Amino acid sequence: MITSATYTRDGRIVTIDVERIDTWIEDPDHIVNFPWMVELDGDRLYLGYSGARHGGEHEEEGEHAHIVMSEDGGQTWRDAPEDVFERSRNPITGLTADAFLGGCIGYLRDGSIVRIGHCTQEEIDRGNDPAKGNMHEQFQLDDPTFRWQHASREGRMLESSTFKVTGMPWGRKSYQTYSTILELDNGDLITAMEWVTLLPESEWVIEGNRRPRRFRFGVFIVRTPDRGKTWEFVANFDPDEVKPVYGHADRPVDEGFVEADMAQLPNGDLICVMRTGSYSPMYQSRSTDGGRTWSIPTTTGWQSVKPRLQVLPSGVVTCASGRGAYGHPQVTHVMLSLDGTAEHWEAPFCFHTGPGCSYISTMQRDGKLHVIYSHSDFTRDFGTHRLPTQRIRRAVLDVNVV
Repeated sequence: MITSATYTRDGRIVTIDVERIDTWIEDPDHIVNFPWMVELDGDRLYLGYSGARHGGEHEEEGEHAHIVMSEDGGQTWRDAPEDVFERSRNPITGLTADAFLGGCIGYLRDGSIVRIGHCTQEEIDRGNDPAKGNMHEQFQLDDPTFRWQHASREGRMLESSTFKVTGMPWGRKSYQTYSTILELDNGDLITAMEWVTLLPESEWVIEGNRRPRRFRFGVFIVRTPDRGKTWEFVANFDPDEVKPVYGHADRPVDEGFVEADMAQLPNGDLICVMRTGSYSPMYQSRSTDGGRTWSIPTTTGWQSVKPRLQVLPSGVVTCASGRGAYGHPQVTHVMLSLDGTAEHWEAPFCFHTGPGCSYISTMQRDGKLHVIYSHSDFTRDFGTHRLPTQRIRRAVLDVNVV
């Protein structure tokens, strides 16, 4: 674990320090993973997380999606009331299928919160059947429908509707979402979504765990000029076209483009940063014209899953995430762009080097970066890493320009 570092580039000096790490959720009996947080008004926070081994969720009985709320900035937590935001249950299993967590989320200038559901409306309505295999096999769709939600910062639903994206130039795929929704200067909203295609058996890749990788992932940009009523396709990042590679042998990336996040930089540029696999580096694309056109994705040089971008008041841009090998101790870290252009990312500041999933949420409070992450057995059997408890933790990082 690194607790302090100094970065220097082109005469600009930035320091980063771990101010403190505290425990938000502690479970002595179940593995906890995938924290996802929504900021409400004041000190109120809305947090969801998984309470089961990743990959073994269907081996355990009961609800695995835990949704809790804090009224005091994370010092104490209780079960979130059902009337905060809205939830949907899987009609097959009866378990939570969709809540106001995950998916694409944005905080608008009028103080409200908007969201696109993590999965398609077809999956919410029909239900993911564990007996029928992976959800990407069950929900390959020609004409997908997505859920649009608009809520107050108190957690009261203002609107819940569905939409389709016009102009998508492909056929049958499945979908999921992760990115921030950005509000542009002209009032348009823009975000990144994800498609998944099934590979023919001749293109399957056998992974280290001897399971075949049967899917290819891509990211596409969408925008709405009317606050979510209609959405249009803008750009597509297809790994078959970009052919992203890494390492001295130019090895193809593991999965394609997946788990994107977006941010508007201090100079007005938009960036979209994407995971490419468990071992390959993130790639990013840039728009210099308000999101109308996008550059060919290029490597950031560093591995990560589900990156989360923040622009600090100082102009420094942060990219929090992490990586390791599935089931082994993970590295959870923050990368910095010192000049705020995201043209160069410094070597990651690794504040957590123990086991965990490396999927994180972030927020800013009092000018400091807060990273919420898991310290858990993740994909391994409970007790593998001999942790006293499984925990969701919060690291408070102080980033300063000297």
